[in-house]
Amino acid sequence: MKKIISVMLAFVMAFAMLANAFASDVDVSRPEKAHISFNEDGKLTILQVADIQDNITLSNFTKRSIINAVEQSQPDLIVMTGDNIAGYLCGTKTLARTSLKEVMDIFEDIGIPVAMVFGNHDDDNTPYTKLEQIEQYETYDCFIGCAGVVAEKTVGKNTVTNAGTYNIPIYESAESDKVAYNIWCIDSGNYNPDDSIGGYGYVFPEQIDWYVEKSNELKEANGGEPVPSIAFQHIVPPQVFSVLKEVDKGTEGAVEHGGKYYVLPDDTDKAANWLGETPCPPSTDFEPGYAELNAMLEQGDVNAVFFGHDHINCYVVNYQGIDLVSSPGCTFQSYNDANRGFRVITLDKENPDSYETYTMRTSDLLEGGSFLDRVMLAVKNFFDGIVNFFKDTFLALFD
Repeated sequence: MKKIISVMLAFVMAFAMLANAFASDVDVSRPEKAHISFNEDGKLTILQVADIQDNITLSNFTKRSIINAVEQSQPDLIVMTGDNIAGYLCGTKTLARTSLKEVMDIFEDIGIPVAMVFGNHDDDNTPYTKLEQIEQYETYDCFIGCAGVVAEKTVGKNTVTNAGTYNIPIYESAESDKVAYNIWCIDSGNYNPDDSIGGYGYVFPEQIDWYVEKSNELKEANGGEPVPSIAFQHIVPPQVFSVLKEVDKGTEGAVEHGGKYYVLPDDTDKAANWLGETPCPPSTDFEPGYAELNAMLEQGDVNAVFFGHDHINCYVVNYQGIDLVSSPGCTFQSYNDANRGFRVITLDKENPDSYETYTMRTSDLLEGGSFLDRVMLAVKNFFDGIVNFFKDTFLALFD
């Protein structure tokens, strides 16, 4: 019996050493060296930029709206939450590099630290891989992200690579080395490699294992208490449908998913939150897609998960203590509506378990433009509305 116990203990210790080695092998030195900290007022402001997804050459509307959003919000950190470029428009590596350069040149000129995660379109039908894109990101002084966890999954002929999962420690002050807060940046994938299941991507087990190890490492350094955190990713977790309100078919404003119809919860502020389309998580019949949020609940450190992906959605709903926060896209190239914009998040060192957030509409950010610009924006919003109306009408025919 003692021999069996000794063998079991040796196995457990070996596994623990392997897990720790895996955690330490992930290079997060770049975000650590950036030394992002709370300011003298104990606050940290973040600008979330979701779904830029523009043409190879950025439109003037996109450039101006980003610059104006930064000027008005005065962020300490900018986080792009995926579909930063439209990979499907970039048939060559040169075109993809040009598209990414168009985006990052804006932020380099602004000079505020920038982090990013990938969306489902960044490497969509382009030969320019995620790892090659990260190498380009790293040529910019403003960029504080890193390759982080790189995980691959192959099913049949399909190989999917998730890359750029890392954390950004937020220090107590510019002079302190104490981590007072933490930001998780997570690659939520592009598409499920298993064609028999289909749907959007999900966070792979290797990424979750690293998150748990790093979360525990931060907890241990914090005297055994979880370090308060938020997370940024592209794709919404599937648990969202358990907190939306199920209603009858035909209910005004309802969206359809799996033959059921949903609206935002009754206590939602409808002026600041809206459900313009059905949320698009990984398949809700695919259990591994739920694992990420379940791990966060078990760790007890994440207060909110911020994502984009659904361009015309904007809401904050709570799942078992974790806010699920959808932010509108800012794209002028892909589908959108008059509510396109940006999300601003403010963290408070004195109240680490809460945060403040609001969205800025692009229409407000650009209202100081020329008469021609305002006319063109109104026309763009009008046609977007028509496209969205007919899209929803077409889909309703197949309910």
